[in-house]
Amino acid sequence: MKKVFIYTIIVLSAGFIFLSCEKTITITPPPYTGKVSIQSMLEPDSVAIVYFNRTVPYFDKKVSFADLVVRNAVVKISDGSNTDILKLDSAYDKLYCQYNYYYKGNTTVQLNKIYTLTISSGTDTYTATASTANLSKATIDSTSFTPVFKDLYGEHEGVIVYFKDIPSQTDYYRYEMERYVDTSTQLASQKIASACLGRDSVKVHELGRSVYNDAGQNGQQFKVVIEPAYSHKPGTKGWVYIQTIDKNAFDFFDQLDKQKLAQFNPFVEPVFLRDGQFGSKAIGYFSAMVKSNPVVYIYPE
Repeated sequence: MKKVFIYTIIVLSAGFIFLSCEKTITITPPPYTGKVSIQSMLEPDSVAIVYFNRTVPYFDKKVSFADLVVRNAVVKISDGSNTDILKLDSAYDKLYCQYNYYYKGNTTVQLNKIYTLTISSGTDTYTATASTANLSKATIDSTSFTPVFKDLYGEHEGVIVYFKDIPSQTDYYRYEMERYVDTSTQLASQKIASACLGRDSVKVHELGRSVYNDAGQNGQQFKVVIEPAYSHKPGTKGWVYIQTIDKNAFDFFDQLDKQKLAQFNPFVEPVFLRDGQFGSKAIGYFSAMVKSNPVVYIYPE
């Protein structure tokens, strides 16, 4: 009797498979309320650059730089004595085969000053402040390489950077590597497909996903391990920097990193980009940073 019961279940299951069908369900997404994205990191001895773009729904087809940039905005940066009026400019990005748009200033940023950004676009105005004071260059002591390290994303190879924290002040740091890539290079396990590069190479700035502060480590030795974003061969050359960033940039990128962690790990509390310097009208940051002197890095493998 038991054998008959099992056999009946199997027949019924097979019948359900043959009778199964597909049904198309149309879902109307809720109305999308867009914001603008403002990104600017002042660097002493360089002119100010401000990226001012609109946000779009996830599945929106208009994602080119030309589609996203907000044009005809009035962008000003003032230090209290002088005001720099930034103009819309662009540079051709060979990786993406399109122009990248931004607002560019005319005067160089200086140390130990407080800057105010004001953007007027239509009936909206966005404002924030950033300071180049209390930003001290870190000094990289040494670098090395590890073929395997583990984090929440899995196992990776890593570039290791050692540097000492600047004592007696609160500091925030981010990793940067400058190097050249070409169409033989892989990004996220896929070869760079750029019809504009041909046999040429192009300089990229590879930024660390995570940011760091010196809470509990004031004046102590730092060790950061960064997974390379781009593939490499033995002998590939790059230049490593440690950026000393301000709290405005740290708060934004720390939230962004936690949001990415929550997407990959079900045990991490979901994090959303909360209102920052621009309130609820915009996402992004207006910040300042200084870079360490570059250190030549040669990939050993």
